[in-house]
Order: sequence, then structure tokens, then C-alpha cells
Amino acid sequence: MRCIDLELSSQLPVSILYPMPPKLFQFFQISSLIPRTLHCNSSITNQFRAKMASVNIPTETARLYRTAACLIIGDEVLNGKTVDKNSPFFAQYCFNLGIALNRIETIPDDKPTIAEAVVRMSKNYDFVVTSGGIGPTHDDITYSSIAEGFGLPLKRHEPTVEKMKHISKTRPRKALEEEQDWETPSKQLTARLRMATFPEGEGVSVEFVDESLWVPIVNVHILPGIPTLFTQLLNAYKPRLLSRGLAKPDDEQIHRIIISTPLAESQVADYLTELQEKVDGRGVKVGSYPRWGKSTNTITLVGKDLEYLESLVGEVEREVKGRRVQVEGEDDEVWEMEALKIDEEREKRKRQQQEEGVEGKSNL
Repeated sequence: MRCIDLELSSQLPVSILYPMPPKLFQFFQISSLIPRTLHCNSSITNQFRAKMASVNIPTETARLYRTAACLIIGDEVLNGKTVDKNSPFFAQYCFNLGIALNRIETIPDDKPTIAEAVVRMSKNYDFVVTSGGIGPTHDDITYSSIAEGFGLPLKRHEPTVEKMKHISKTRPRKALEEEQDWETPSKQLTARLRMATFPEGEGVSVEFVDESLWVPIVNVHILPGIPTLFTQLLNAYKPRLLSRGLAKPDDEQIHRIIISTPLAESQVADYLTELQEKVDGRGVKVGSYPRWGKSTNTITLVGKDLEYLESLVGEVEREVKGRRVQVEGEDDEVWEMEALKIDEEREKRKRQQQEEGVEGKSNL
């Protein structure tokens, strides 16, 4: 027998005594709806039974996230009004967790397009996030599109509504925004409640990652498009990924070694081709990146076997006449000074040759 104290989304604490297998007990320990205080009672209430029916409980060990994809949703990104900042953040986020981000797509606010994309991505990648389209206006159609894609109904999520009520009391308002009346039906209330109307069905869950943020999960993780919220939410979600074994950065960590070279890409192209063929079987990717207007270009070695990566550094430095750096561009000043010296030497030799040519002619 295991004892758990549940605090349900209605804020009503329910104490239970219930026989649970270890995996199920571990799930309850990490659930956002459950505090860590444990005590016992001799009965299970009918209210708890009703609440249990809506809780998404995993039936098997969590699968490690090895691949990821990011779906940016919004006409404003495609027409140039808004610059996407979320996918670059997610790329670094995945890299730090040892998850390979294999795809980023940007699509319009179009229901069939969204539905097709989320279903396809959820089949092909372990960890999929969407960004955008979850506000209160007519063009915020991400929830309904995802529901359509997976053949699920939409239903208002009352715990989220309660969160929204609480947040509305403290968040900054627009200049002419009126306080929301949550009891009286109105067009404004209907619009606002769109943000708490999620797909419902098997496999659907809502994660409350802190007091003001939540993540609906319908095979894909549905996130806001506002960069500050997107970033804040993923950072708050990270401990859950780690505690559930969905990400293991210590075991799956991806390493990147950066080498700065003063040579043009065309000068190192053949060598890098040979190098990539050499390391293909060791899970290493060789990258070459021009730095326009700078005195150096960048070579990268990326992979999970750090010892093997380190063994390549000396050879690469020698072949590209470069040096290892921690941050791209940190040695720009050194190479610029070196380039100036080389230019001065060239000018000096040129003048000497010219002088020798003049002297030779005078001797004639």
C-alpha cells in the first residue's frame, strides 16, 4: 500500500490510501497536481474517482526523447511582420539536453496545414513543440486544428480557466482594457475562454509547470508564440523532462568543438570532405561556416563521443592552419593582426622587387 496526498485542480485536498505499482506511484510523485506531503486515509472519495478518470497516467516506462521537431505557426512570421526567435532557442535547448532537433517548419494559420503537420511530425519525431496560434482571436486556430488532426473533440479545461482567473487579477492591463467579468457571459469572455479550450481524449494532458504557465500535450507540446513565454515555459518544463527520464543530457550529451581557420572554404574543402568520410561511422558531423567580412572562417566537430572528438583536434588544426576556440570569433583580433603583418610583408617584398627592377635597368 502507498499513501498519497492529492491536491486536485479545484484546490480541494483529497487524502487517499490506494495500492499502486511503483511506476504509477512515481508518476504521481512528479505530477504537477500533487504536492510532496504524504499521509493516509482509509477511503477513496467519489470525487477522487471522477478526477482520476481525467488524469493521463502512463502505462509503460517513458521513452527517451532522441529526436525533436519545432512547428512555428503564424502568418505574421511568413509575411515578415514577426521574426521567429523561438526555433533558435529551442535548437539550443535541445542541444543542451542531448536531443537532436531534426526539423523546423514555419506554416501559415491554416487549419488543414496545421493538422497535417502536427500528425506527421508526431509520427516522425519524439519531442514535438508548436509555437503560436493559441490566443483569443479568430486567427488563433492551433487548438482546433490539432483536435481536427487527431480526430478529437474540443472541451473547456476548467483548471486552466481557474488559473486564468487568478492571473487576470495581477497581470498588467492594456491602456483601455476593462477588468474581466468571469461570471457574466460576454463576447470578451467567450474570446478569452478560447485560450482554455483544448482537445480532449486519450493521451491528452495539461501540465501546469508553474503558477502562471501550462502546456497542453496532444502528442505534441502546444506552446505560445510570444518568445518570453515560450522560453519561460520550456525552462520551467525542463526539470520534468529530466525527472521522468525523457531526456538524459549526461548520457546523451552532444558536444561541439569549434576551430577557427584563416583559410578560405575553397582551400579546406577537399580535406573536410575526406574528414567527413573518415568520421561518418563514429557519429560525427563536420561543419564549415563562412564568416563574411571577418579574417577567419569556422570549422565545427559535433558528436556524442567527446574522447574521439578531442582526438581529431590536433589533425584538424594542422590541416586548416587554425586553432581551437571556445567561442566563434574570439580570436578575430589575433588573426587581424596576423593578416596586417602578412600584408606589410607583401608590400615590403613588392617595394624591394620594384627597387631592384629600377636598379637593374639603371645598370644597363
